[in-house]
Amino acid sequence: MSKIVDLQDQIKELKDSNSELKDSNSELKDRLEDLEGRFMNFAKPCAIGQDQLWEVVFNDILKQPVPNGTNLRNLI
Repeated sequence: MSKIVDLQDQIKELKDSNSELKDSNSELKDRLEDLEGRFMNFAKPCAIGQDQLWEVVFNDILKQPVPNGTNLRNLI
């Protein structure tokens, strides 16, 4: 009988641990989504600014065409 009670206790502990892990996972998912949104809000103006800076430096200052490279706007 004692073994059954022990197993029932272990099952209860595992269910509690599982519930805690699900809660923690949900919190981490929410935080990750928040950080992703904040990063996108930061990355968009950075990509635009970088593109504009290249144009100013090459077209206006150096009087040369802007070299081809990775368009960072496509990455966001």
